[in-house]
Amino acid sequence: MNKILLVARWLLIMLIIGSAALAVMTGFRLWQAQQINAYISEPESFDVVPDDPRAHFAHANMLERQQEHDQALEALTRVLGEADADLLPLAYYNRGNINLREALKLTSSDGRQIPLVELAKQDYRSALALDPLMWSARYNLEVALRVVPEDPANNEDFEKNVISSQRSIESKAFKVDLP
Repeated sequence: MNKILLVARWLLIMLIIGSAALAVMTGFRLWQAQQINAYISEPESFDVVPDDPRAHFAHANMLERQQEHDQALEALTRVLGEADADLLPLAYYNRGNINLREALKLTSSDGRQIPLVELAKQDYRSALALDPLMWSARYNLEVALRVVPEDPANNEDFEKNVISSQRSIESKAFKVDLP
Protein backbone atom coordinates (compact mmCIF):
# COMPACT_ATOMS: atom_id res chain seq x y z
CA MET A 1 0.00 0.00 0.00
CA ASN A 2 2.89 2.33 0.71
CA LYS A 3 4.25 1.93 -2.83
CA ILE A 4 0.91 2.87 -4.39
CA LEU A 5 0.67 5.98 -2.21
CA LEU A 6 4.28 6.92 -2.99
CA VAL A 7 3.68 6.59 -6.76
CA ALA A 8 0.43 8.56 -6.49
CA ARG A 9 2.23 11.27 -4.52
CA TRP A 10 4.94 11.61 -7.18
CA LEU A 11 2.36 11.66 -9.96
CA LEU A 12 0.50 14.40 -8.12
CA ILE A 13 3.71 16.41 -7.69
CA MET A 14 4.53 16.01 -11.41
CA LEU A 15 0.99 17.08 -12.30
CA ILE A 16 1.31 20.20 -10.12
CA ILE A 17 4.70 21.10 -11.64
CA GLY A 18 3.40 20.56 -15.19
CA SER A 19 0.31 22.66 -14.49
CA ALA A 20 2.44 25.47 -13.05
CA ALA A 21 4.75 25.40 -16.10
CA LEU A 22 1.74 25.47 -18.43
CA ALA A 23 0.26 28.41 -16.50
CA VAL A 24 3.54 30.34 -16.76
CA MET A 25 3.81 29.69 -20.51
CA THR A 26 0.18 30.70 -21.07
CA GLY A 27 0.69 33.87 -19.04
CA PHE A 28 3.77 34.75 -21.10
CA ARG A 29 1.86 34.23 -24.37
CA LEU A 30 -0.98 36.37 -23.05
CA TRP A 31 1.49 39.12 -22.12
CA GLN A 32 3.01 38.96 -25.63
CA ALA A 33 -0.43 39.19 -27.23
CA GLN A 34 -1.26 42.21 -25.08
CA GLN A 35 2.01 43.90 -26.11
CA ILE A 36 1.28 43.29 -29.79
CA ASN A 37 -2.31 44.58 -29.43
CA ALA A 38 -1.05 47.66 -27.59
CA TYR A 39 1.43 48.31 -30.41
CA ILE A 40 -1.27 47.87 -33.05
CA SER A 41 -3.56 50.36 -31.31
CA GLU A 42 -0.85 53.04 -30.86
CA PRO A 43 2.34 52.35 -32.84
CA GLU A 44 3.62 55.91 -32.37
CA SER A 45 4.14 55.38 -28.64
CA PHE A 46 6.56 52.45 -29.05
CA ASP A 47 10.21 52.52 -30.07
CA VAL A 48 10.58 48.87 -31.09
CA VAL A 49 8.29 47.00 -33.47
CA PRO A 50 7.25 43.58 -32.07
CA ASP A 51 8.16 40.63 -34.24
CA ASP A 52 4.66 39.89 -35.49
CA PRO A 53 3.20 40.36 -39.00
CA ARG A 54 0.20 42.29 -37.63
CA ALA A 55 2.56 44.68 -35.87
CA HIS A 56 4.48 45.19 -39.12
CA PHE A 57 1.16 46.05 -40.81
CA ALA A 58 0.50 48.68 -38.15
CA HIS A 59 4.06 49.98 -38.52
CA ALA A 60 3.65 50.24 -42.31
CA ASN A 61 0.36 52.09 -41.85
CA MET A 62 2.02 54.54 -39.46
CA LEU A 63 4.90 55.10 -41.90
CA GLU A 64 2.48 55.68 -44.76
CA ARG A 65 0.60 58.31 -42.73
CA GLN A 66 3.96 60.00 -42.08
CA GLN A 67 4.65 60.05 -45.86
CA GLU A 68 7.59 57.62 -45.58
CA HIS A 69 6.57 55.42 -48.49
CA ASP A 70 9.82 53.52 -49.02
CA GLN A 71 10.00 52.44 -45.39
CA ALA A 72 6.33 51.42 -45.48
CA LEU A 73 7.07 49.24 -48.52
CA GLU A 74 9.97 47.65 -46.64
CA ALA A 75 7.71 46.88 -43.66
CA LEU A 76 5.13 45.26 -45.93
CA THR A 77 7.86 43.27 -47.66
CA ARG A 78 8.89 41.97 -44.23
CA VAL A 79 5.29 40.86 -43.73
CA LEU A 80 5.50 38.89 -46.99
CA GLY A 81 8.49 37.00 -45.64
CA GLU A 82 6.98 35.94 -42.35
CA ALA A 83 3.18 36.09 -42.60
CA ASP A 84 0.72 33.25 -42.84
CA ALA A 85 -1.44 32.70 -45.90
CA ASP A 86 -4.27 34.93 -44.61
CA LEU A 87 -2.14 38.09 -44.49
CA LEU A 88 -0.21 37.67 -47.75
CA PRO A 89 -2.94 38.99 -50.10
CA LEU A 90 -3.42 42.02 -47.85
CA ALA A 91 0.31 42.75 -47.84
CA TYR A 92 0.46 42.60 -51.65
CA TYR A 93 -2.68 44.76 -51.87
CA ASN A 94 -1.24 47.41 -49.53
CA ARG A 95 2.07 47.48 -51.42
CA GLY A 96 0.17 47.95 -54.66
CA ASN A 97 -1.83 50.79 -53.11
CA ILE A 98 1.32 52.60 -52.01
CA ASN A 99 2.91 52.29 -55.45
CA LEU A 100 -0.28 53.30 -57.26
CA ARG A 101 -0.83 56.35 -55.02
CA GLU A 102 2.73 57.48 -55.66
CA ALA A 103 2.31 56.95 -59.41
CA LEU A 104 -0.95 58.91 -59.54
CA LYS A 105 0.76 61.87 -57.87
CA LEU A 106 3.20 62.07 -60.81
CA THR A 107 2.41 63.47 -64.22
CA SER A 108 2.21 61.21 -67.25
CA SER A 109 5.36 62.78 -68.68
CA ASP A 110 7.37 61.76 -65.60
CA GLY A 111 9.42 58.64 -66.32
CA ARG A 112 8.92 57.28 -62.79
CA GLN A 113 5.17 56.81 -63.21
CA ILE A 114 5.22 53.75 -65.48
CA PRO A 115 7.53 51.61 -63.28
CA LEU A 116 5.45 52.44 -60.19
CA VAL A 117 2.22 51.48 -61.96
CA GLU A 118 3.81 48.27 -63.21
CA LEU A 119 4.88 47.39 -59.66
CA ALA A 120 1.35 48.11 -58.46
CA LYS A 121 -0.14 45.89 -61.17
CA GLN A 122 2.25 43.09 -60.24
CA ASP A 123 1.29 43.35 -56.55
CA TYR A 124 -2.44 43.42 -57.34
CA ARG A 125 -2.05 40.35 -59.53
CA SER A 126 -0.15 38.56 -56.76
CA ALA A 127 -2.92 39.43 -54.30
CA LEU A 128 -5.54 38.14 -56.73
CA ALA A 129 -3.59 34.94 -57.32
CA LEU A 130 -3.75 34.26 -53.57
CA ASP A 131 -7.32 35.52 -53.07
CA PRO A 132 -9.33 35.67 -56.32
CA LEU A 133 -12.35 37.17 -54.53
CA MET A 134 -10.53 40.32 -53.40
CA TRP A 135 -12.68 42.85 -55.23
CA SER A 136 -10.79 45.90 -54.06
CA ALA A 137 -7.61 44.51 -55.64
CA ARG A 138 -9.53 43.86 -58.87
CA TYR A 139 -10.81 47.43 -58.92
CA ASN A 140 -7.37 48.92 -58.22
CA LEU A 141 -5.85 46.70 -60.90
CA GLU A 142 -8.39 48.11 -63.36
CA VAL A 143 -7.42 51.65 -62.30
CA ALA A 144 -3.74 50.82 -62.83
CA LEU A 145 -4.53 49.28 -66.23
CA ARG A 146 -6.31 52.48 -67.26
CA VAL A 147 -3.30 54.56 -66.25
CA VAL A 148 -0.84 52.32 -68.13
CA PRO A 149 -2.75 50.07 -70.53
CA GLU A 150 -1.39 46.78 -71.78
CA ASP A 151 -3.42 46.68 -74.99
CA PRO A 152 -1.06 46.63 -77.99
CA ALA A 153 -3.56 48.53 -80.14
CA ASN A 154 -3.52 51.50 -77.72
CA ASN A 155 0.16 51.39 -76.81
CA GLU A 156 2.67 52.41 -79.47
CA ASP A 157 5.55 51.24 -77.26
CA PHE A 158 4.27 47.65 -77.31
CA GLU A 159 6.71 45.54 -79.29
CA LYS A 160 4.97 43.34 -81.81
CA ASN A 161 6.35 39.89 -82.52
CA VAL A 162 7.28 39.79 -86.17
CA ILE A 163 7.85 36.26 -87.40
CA SER A 164 10.67 36.05 -89.87
CA SER A 165 10.54 33.54 -92.67
CA GLN A 166 13.91 32.17 -91.56
CA ARG A 167 12.50 31.16 -88.17
CA SER A 168 9.45 29.24 -89.37
CA ILE A 169 8.87 25.91 -91.02
CA GLU A 170 5.99 25.37 -93.37
CA SER A 171 4.30 22.03 -93.34
CA LYS A 172 1.58 20.60 -95.57
CA ALA A 173 -1.40 21.69 -93.48
CA PHE A 174 -0.07 24.27 -91.07
CA LYS A 175 2.82 26.57 -90.27
CA VAL A 176 4.97 25.91 -87.19
CA ASP A 177 6.89 28.85 -85.75
CA LEU A 178 10.24 28.22 -84.13
CA PRO A 179 11.59 30.30 -81.22
